[in-house]
Amino acid sequence: MVLEISIGPKADRFLQGTDQQNFDRLSRKIRELASKPHPRGAKKIVGEEGVLRIRVGVHRILYSIENNNQILLIVNIDKRSRVYKR
Repeated sequence: MVLEISIGPKADRFLQGTDQQNFDRLSRKIRELASKPHPRGAKKIVGEEGVLRIRVGVHRILYSIENNNQILLIVNIDKRSRVYKR
């Protein structure tokens, strides 16, 4: 079962501003998450209900699974040093 992908505003802003190589790597990982939302290496974010993170090089993708496992919501994407800041 492949989940529908929804990109949040912070993640969309990051993807719009990144170079083509990073965009390709991140979008490929997002598509993989849609088919396998709990891959090896995914970790829960402490203090955030239902938000997980996956590492892609120096970047982190924060995501959650919504609507009874039907939608993959990409909450935020950024470098590790910035992604966890509010």
